Amino acid sequence: MNTIGILYPGEMGSSLAALLRGRGHRVVTTLTGRGERTAQLCREAGIAVLPSLADVVRSADVVISVVPPAAAEDVAASYCGLTSLAPAGALYVDLNAIRPDLAETLAARLAACGRGFVDAAVNGLAKNLTTTATLYLSGPRASEVAALVGSGMRVNVLGDRPGRASAMKMLLSGLSKGVCALFVETALIAQRQGMLPEMVEAYGQIYPGVTAVVDRMLPTYARHAGRRAAEMAELEQTASAAGLEPCTLAAVARVHEMLAAADLGQADGPGGRTLQSIIERLAAEGLLAAEPAGAIERSSQGRPASDR
Repeated sequence: MNTIGILYPGEMGSSLAALLRGRGHRVVTTLTGRGERTAQLCREAGIAVLPSLADVVRSADVVISVVPPAAAEDVAASYCGLTSLAPAGALYVDLNAIRPDLAETLAARLAACGRGFVDAAVNGLAKNLTTTATLYLSGPRASEVAALVGSGMRVNVLGDRPGRASAMKMLLSGLSKGVCALFVETALIAQRQGMLPEMVEAYGQIYPGVTAVVDRMLPTYARHAGRRAAEMAELEQTASAAGLEPCTLAAVARVHEMLAAADLGQADGPGGRTLQSIIERLAAEGLLAAEPAGAIERSSQGRPASDR
């Protein structure tokens, strides 16, 4: 049995903790600075709560960071500051939606602290962790993390170089969220034309695979739009670091920023599960409302006539 620290058990972290406990591992965390929702998720997942981060580092053979992208560096830095307390051979796993160059940077920092590092990413929803989700891993000790998870979920080891798992997360995230962003924009046009039911029906008939992606993801945006907007920001930086101009990705990121700012209500509740009802809500919110005609005309100035 291994002791595994989860920092911190939100929806994904608590689902992962439940999986690991089912594999016979002890899972620990700390609630310092955390709210009641996190405490409730800990209770539901059977996670042992320790008084401080230092206690987690001291106890855990493996520490897994599961936080929003913006917090990934801070969590890694906090762990590095306490590595003298960690057991010999302790391993740090970053399971955050971060760009690959940041994963490589964190790997170097952990190596300087004398600790192992595994780059990790999950493709799929927390509630589907043991059914349809996939855990991607990369790094010299990736096989150790795969062994911890075992047959509890689908695992794909992408080699011994940190950054490859994060790169795969970015690539998969960009396509699925790009599809959702394009659907939202075309669906809002259809809603203005009074053709939304007909459009949804036609998409389902002609593009069933695309519609299935949107039908699975869009109803979850009420809870996850903010996190997905942060992922798109990471993907924009990934494209720039690769020497590419993220034209389409920048537009997808902008749509996700607006989705994060919109009041989507309880989209997973009664009456909120259909694509049509979600689009109607977004239309009422004024999502993607056009700028005044004068602003549109000004934005076209300076471009060749053939581009207007």
